[in-house]
Amino acid sequence: MSARAILLAGIAAVAPATVGQAAPAAPAATAFKPPEGPVMVSRTVVRSLIDGKEVRATRRYLIWFRPEEGGWRLEGELRDVTVEVPPSLEQFAELERNRAEPGFFPIHLDAAGRLMPRSDPPIGDGSRAKAVALGEMMIAGALVSPAARNQANTMLTQVVMAGNGGTAWPADVFSPARAESVDLRELALPDGSRGSIKVKIRCEGLVPGGLPRRVERAVLTELGGTTRTSREIWTFERVAP
Repeated sequence: MSARAILLAGIAAVAPATVGQAAPAAPAATAFKPPEGPVMVSRTVVRSLIDGKEVRATRRYLIWFRPEEGGWRLEGELRDVTVEVPPSLEQFAELERNRAEPGFFPIHLDAAGRLMPRSDPPIGDGSRAKAVALGEMMIAGALVSPAARNQANTMLTQVVMAGNGGTAWPADVFSPARAESVDLRELALPDGSRGSIKVKIRCEGLVPGGLPRRVERAVLTELGGTTRTSREIWTFERVAP
């Protein structure tokens, strides 16, 4: 199987999860009371390549919470982008540094601080994270040479990270309902092998009705004795007006 064929299979797994997925129901939450002043939000995406190297991209946004009927409106602006990649992906890194995000703001939250549904994929639930992991598992399990797998995985990494920053944001990233949650999905792959995708979200500095200090989502994929992990980290820091 060619690297292109593996890539197309991975993209097929990713594509259906980008639109129309509803966030899972959450327990009753305290009314959201965000800071009145600006907040610096950073999001770091870390993805491992099949050769053990990593791609790391961080975007930092300055945001403001504005009250509106039924919830909150987030206005903001991108402040800086840093990208760290192996030398072979430097061209991609430059594209990511220069990537615009038209329509990313405003972001709308309900009264509990949860992201409101929208048709475009920059924000939403964690289903896209699971789909990306599935695509990576399909690559890892394909009966092709290590070089072809590495090429396909690199191509998939470029696709998912260049498209709206990769995976969707957790629906309650601004106001987590709990300090930790785990979602496990067992998979039966076309070649007869089995695997799993485990999505774990951990929050630090939780305050009822307020912003957390840090949220980390780790996606662990297991297939035939092979384990890979990708991580996304959000931090929230108040900025003096």
